[in-house]
Amino acid sequence: MLYFSHRTRYIGEVDRGDTVTDYLPEERDRGITIIGAVASLNWNGCTLHLLDTPGHVDFTMEVERCLTVMDSAVVILDGTKGVQAQTQTVWHQADRYYLPRLVFVNKMDRDTASLTRSVHSLASRLKSNFRYVPIHWPIFAHDLVGPPSKSLKGAGQDVNRPRFIGLVDLVTLKLKNWSHCTSPDDQHTTHCILYDHAKPGTKEPLSASSKKAVMEARSQLLANIAEVDEEFADHFLKLDHPESCLPNELIQQAVRRATHSSRIVPVLVGSSRHNIGVQSLLDAVVDYLPDPTERPVPPVVGQILQSQRLRNLAPTSTARSESSTTDNYDIYSTLPIMLVFKICFDPHRGALSLVRIYSGSVKPGSLLYNWTRTKGNIAGEKVLAVLQLTGDQRESVSSAGRGSIVALSGLQSTSSGDVLGPPLRSAGKVRSGNTKQEEDFNDLAVGDLDDLLMSVSTECKPVVYAAIEPASLSVVRPMEKALNCLQREDPSFTARLDPETGQWTIGGMGDLHLEVIMSRLRREYKVDARMGPLLIAYKECPGVITNMEHGKRVLVGYGRACASINGRDRALLVELRVESTDERTVQVHFSRPWHGFSESGVDEPSTGGSHHRLIQFVRQACLSALEVGGPLLHSPVVGVLVNVHNVLVGQSHQIPANLEEISSWLEDDRSLSLAKLPHLVTSQPSFMALLRTATSAAIGNALEKQSEWHLMEPMMHVELRVSENEGGRGDTLSQFLGDLSARRAEILSVDEVALESGVHSHQLGGNYHVIQAIAPLAELVGYSAAVRTISSGQAELHLQLSDYRPVSAQHQERLLNRLRWSSAA
Repeated sequence: MLYFSHRTRYIGEVDRGDTVTDYLPEERDRGITIIGAVASLNWNGCTLHLLDTPGHVDFTMEVERCLTVMDSAVVILDGTKGVQAQTQTVWHQADRYYLPRLVFVNKMDRDTASLTRSVHSLASRLKSNFRYVPIHWPIFAHDLVGPPSKSLKGAGQDVNRPRFIGLVDLVTLKLKNWSHCTSPDDQHTTHCILYDHAKPGTKEPLSASSKKAVMEARSQLLANIAEVDEEFADHFLKLDHPESCLPNELIQQAVRRATHSSRIVPVLVGSSRHNIGVQSLLDAVVDYLPDPTERPVPPVVGQILQSQRLRNLAPTSTARSESSTTDNYDIYSTLPIMLVFKICFDPHRGALSLVRIYSGSVKPGSLLYNWTRTKGNIAGEKVLAVLQLTGDQRESVSSAGRGSIVALSGLQSTSSGDVLGPPLRSAGKVRSGNTKQEEDFNDLAVGDLDDLLMSVSTECKPVVYAAIEPASLSVVRPMEKALNCLQREDPSFTARLDPETGQWTIGGMGDLHLEVIMSRLRREYKVDARMGPLLIAYKECPGVITNMEHGKRVLVGYGRACASINGRDRALLVELRVESTDERTVQVHFSRPWHGFSESGVDEPSTGGSHHRLIQFVRQACLSALEVGGPLLHSPVVGVLVNVHNVLVGQSHQIPANLEEISSWLEDDRSLSLAKLPHLVTSQPSFMALLRTATSAAIGNALEKQSEWHLMEPMMHVELRVSENEGGRGDTLSQFLGDLSARRAEILSVDEVALESGVHSHQLGGNYHVIQAIAPLAELVGYSAAVRTISSGQAELHLQLSDYRPVSAQHQERLLNRLRWSSAA
């Protein structure tokens, strides 16, 4: 795509390790995409911003962040294999964002490639309300009239298989023929199969049987569109032969409408190795996929734009009255509002914030405010440079507007998922005594927007951990800095230092993820460190709770903390209840109003938004305490519902120090109210730290009262594609089944997939079996090597996190003994 749009001077290939968007050495060595890369190009008068995303399950968070800012997607399908496990993963991620998409069936030059089988694979493995509609029809050498050119050579093709030379666009009925092309710069020939041969001196390009197949495919295309588009159906039903009589423009408009509404997914064909169909794919992106004005903004940005509090930011009432529409998106279109979806580091410029601009424009010198992390600080950050990225190449631009994806340098406080915007119109006029305007700003930055901003990114917890050791003391500081940079760049990667042991532990989505992290530590940051063996990220959930209160099984917890704040003695008490749930998640509720606040949970005017901020802070403190609250291994606690009942504040002598006396004391004394404290006190860091301590203590007090706990282990969905061997090793399938059973796997299905009659696959060895299973991650460490050994490198393995399940009592006992012995050693 980049070559044909004149953005690059060469065509990269994965096998050669010189692709533009796979620029990391780790990507080129392994032949896979690891990080999402940005590129832009111009085609048919339109600017396209491309994001090349990974397919490996270990980097699924990278895909998630990229899809957040996308308007549409192009899914590349291997025409020899159909839908693979990683295709399903990315497809379902795109479903969550309601992205219109195209499917490009690649490798049509291969022996076993099949459009029919690929469409069947889409319909059977990606079942949804979509209709998978081919808008291209593949053309082979034998489909042409007359002797075909021998310029195109299919590497590795069976000599008896016809060569793939082009395609017919079923919308326009134009035949595009690459058979004579000897280099990427050669232009393909185009013929209209309905009209060109009627001109003097022209011949019918396709054989009669091939033309008949094309017209039947076009009839099926039109019928599918008529079933989902009423406007098109009116024209379709009026004609006896609509496949020959309907105007191309009418069909194209209908395909575009149906694609935008996700009622159909157009399927295209081509061969990227032989440069067939790439330009047609670019045409389809422009013709059928939506532009930024035709797509809604992400929910977080949309709700911010519609917020009534943005009246302080909006243009003047005169400007609003001149707007031709009441859409808030247009009203605030002059304001620079953007979403940060990725952070990357440049050795010369430092941190670069990759943003999608949803309104307004940004240029060097623009002052932007981080609405996610401002927390009352009304100082913005100045953009030093606006960069257009093409892989690892950076090009400075003077400005970027709505719909653009660019990198901004100079923003030191941003992270993935942050929303950037302009300052309040009144921010520059705030005086020390003007508390109302200060509250307006605080409410905008950390009050009303907190819940919205939490929905930007999907949480992705690590499933494997490993200890990391610096080679020497001189490496410790550089390693800490490098780990902080990598965490900021990749939210699915974690690194923490155990204050008791001084041991660094890193966490990620799989062994490959951590291997890449270690490689980048050594190569990019020159840090000499060693990674220990992988550790599994277990979780803990309570068994049956025996304590009863008001007919419910609950654990009652109290947390008390004292400190001197501004020279005054303060004591805090947090009262909460912990219940067991069937869901493997954590929920924090506030089951009754705190004293002094309204029943609805909405602040009275005098509270200045402090109640909402305190609720968010207490919720986060509960979640943080549960992250390390498991009594067995200090693992995260799941399957619980926390109800925060009371947060009371007073002096240390007013709240009993003995937690056993708290229950009776609460029945007698209800006079201490958190709402009576001034806002200036409750917003101080020292008070928030005291509140965090009391909340953590209350969680610990509740959990220690539960005697029965279960370990939860991560379970992986395993998909194996095992070929039928030619060398007499017909027991490969049974070897895999036996090996999986020994690894405590549950076999879900074993399906046989037969290739088309007369077709033989050099890669898959003919027909093949697909094994679906669920197995514990702890049993799959190093499983890739075992798969290569059993199959002699012929099987394909895909692993994906399924869920967490409790381990058996016997296995839990053995596991605890082993892990505790390892910790003691």
